[in-house]
Amino acid sequence: MFLLRIQMPDRSGALGQVATAIGSVGADIHLIEVVDKTSSQTVIDDFLLQLSSDTLPEDLVSACLQLEGVQVLWLSRYPDGYGIESDVAIASEIGDNRDRALEVLLERVPQVFHAQWAAVVGVQEQKILMGTENAPQLGADQIAALEPFTTEHFSEMSEAWLPGWGSVALAVIPAGKDRLLVAARHGGPDFLESELYRLHHLVRLTRGSVADGGLAGPPTHPADE
Repeated sequence: MFLLRIQMPDRSGALGQVATAIGSVGADIHLIEVVDKTSSQTVIDDFLLQLSSDTLPEDLVSACLQLEGVQVLWLSRYPDGYGIESDVAIASEIGDNRDRALEVLLERVPQVFHAQWAAVVGVQEQKILMGTENAPQLGADQIAALEPFTTEHFSEMSEAWLPGWGSVALAVIPAGKDRLLVAARHGGPDFLESELYRLHHLVRLTRGSVADGGLAGPPTHPADE
């Protein structure tokens, strides 16, 4: 499976033209999600798709770029079995699991926000308290680079921040007293304002279950002692 992020004109027929271009190279669209609408009369959509065995990713990009006003922002492989989950579905699951709401959200962040990993970081403890499968260990200097700790923001880290992992696009959201929820994309794309807002909103839904200085539920993948 592949995840394709496209910026296109916000006008009637544009989505159909992009879908036709994708189909012309033998790609099968499974899901389409509107990610953002910009002030410049453009829209950003994510396409979850399958390429035929004889289609190269470059063919897909070339077909899309032939359309006027269309830009390919990102194309990458996407884990089989992952769908595009709605925020409503995640909010419902959080509501059904109040005792482990933050952990539930953490587990869903890679799917919902197309990230390689996500983690809850303890600012005072200077370590990851719980993380998804691919989350690395972070040291004091790496955590300090996540500042400011009290407001949501996105950052683009160079390879020096996490040697061996390449550049990393981060979304950082306060998630309780001295807690941060961090979502990471290796190699991009950068998180959009709309994605940051959505993630902030979902974190707020968990806050009723996050006591000051505490966590909801046991770690998904505990940090090494």
